[in-house]
Amino acid sequence: MSAVRRLTGSEHLTFAFATEWPTYTLDPKTRALLAYAAKLTDAPSSIEDADVDALRSAGWSERGIWDATALISYFNFTGRMESAAGLPPDEVPPKSPAKEARTDRRGSFSLEGGGESSG
Repeated sequence: MSAVRRLTGSEHLTFAFATEWPTYTLDPKTRALLAYAAKLTDAPSSIEDADVDALRSAGWSERGIWDATALISYFNFTGRMESAAGLPPDEVPPKSPAKEARTDRRGSFSLEGGGESSG
């Protein structure tokens, strides 16, 4: 969630946002993307042309839809791999060689380096 907070500038976003987003005041473009992401995550076989059309109607480009679908699918894949391996979700093991991942003051992970802020 630290990446979401950094990208949106909304410090109030917490892990609860992942399930409570329908109750938030969001712009139509963001709401359409989150609805699509939820459906692609929970019921991928039920995705229809109408779901993609809803993204287009909300202002998403073909490239944006493709990129979003790829990222959503990737995170679903890695989340399922973590679950199958018995790893805690969104937790980098303490002895991990991934030096770019560091916990922020909220206990979430943020990226260091590459010119990005770590908090």
